[in-house]
Amino acid sequence: MAERIDYHLEKYRFAEIDETPRITRQWAEVIEECRQVRAGSAERLRIALLNVDYVTSFELPFRLLLVRAPQLIAGLRDELPLSQKNVVFNGKRFGCVYSVKSDLNQIPEEFHYRLSTRIRREGSSGESAAPYREIAREIRMPRERLKQALESGLAVTALDGLFWFGMQRIAADVAVLRKKGMRIATAEVPIWDSLTATLRPVPVYRCAQSGLHPENCHQDV
Repeated sequence: MAERIDYHLEKYRFAEIDETPRITRQWAEVIEECRQVRAGSAERLRIALLNVDYVTSFELPFRLLLVRAPQLIAGLRDELPLSQKNVVFNGKRFGCVYSVKSDLNQIPEEFHYRLSTRIRREGSSGESAAPYREIAREIRMPRERLKQALESGLAVTALDGLFWFGMQRIAADVAVLRKKGMRIATAEVPIWDSLTATLRPVPVYRCAQSGLHPENCHQDV
């Protein structure tokens, strides 16, 4: 694995705009418990499902910094009696609500989330958060942000994609870019973040020939 990357979340505010004080309190308690026990990804998800009235597929990556939330949900279905229903996020994205409660009738049909951050990225390669923030300012679409970053020679971790590109499932976007001809290498890098206080391996993606000109990231067709 490559040298580790640290993410210092100096400001990190993710919430639903109509979030109730009860849900806010429950999430605060979940994050505190996860930090105290330094819970791994699956355990963070388990703690949330058992202590929050309901969780949404949109918020799980942001609240718990989960890289593979759908797979983790699937892995807990034999252990927890999960109910779910389809909902809409931010007026256009479809997803699910999950709960250990059987009655989901009182849960909203639509959610609107906001994210506000100030994050320091520190790694042995010297790459700070600056180039990722710049790409996010210049380009609107998440997949195009990823494409630009890779063509610029940047290594993009799953957390880079989440924090700055708005990508909850970066592997799916990498797969699309590969189908379009991009040569993208995958590895793992140990990362630590101040929210979960855990060190764990996460996927990192690079242009397979990042030392060359951007156009050489593409296969001949």
